Amino acid sequence: MNDTILVAVNDSPAGFSAAEIAVDYARRLAAPLHAVTVVQPDSPELNTGPLDGADLADRREKGGEAVLHHVTTLAIAAGVEVTSHLRRGVVAAELIAEAREIGAGLIVMALVDRASHAIPYIGSNTLRVMEFATVPVLVVPAFHAES
Repeated sequence: MNDTILVAVNDSPAGFSAAEIAVDYARRLAAPLHAVTVVQPDSPELNTGPLDGADLADRREKGGEAVLHHVTTLAIAAGVEVTSHLRRGVVAAELIAEAREIGAGLIVMALVDRASHAIPYIGSNTLRVMEFATVPVLVVPAFHAES
């Protein structure tokens, strides 16, 4: 295990809040940051529009790359050493695998933007990571600008 902070990000306000907190922690601790996003395999129930499977997969990949670029830009602006990785597969399993592969000392994730059925605002992926991670997991709420 090392001092690398792994931040799990997606294209959501909550995901970007987690990234901002992770960048701040990495800066304060002089720790490297590793951003990861996971593109899930195609599911028929997710394909509700006119895109075919290949187009949808391509858009997901490009979206994931854009998210990682955003987090990398934030980290560089803060003077934080940063790496990133786009993974494909089941979100929680891929996040846990990535944390093990890089020897992360902390995983930072976001609360979801909606109430869930089990624990309010803790999504199933976050629950699975919290259950199976071998390092501490910091779960970050989404920040909403005051009106």
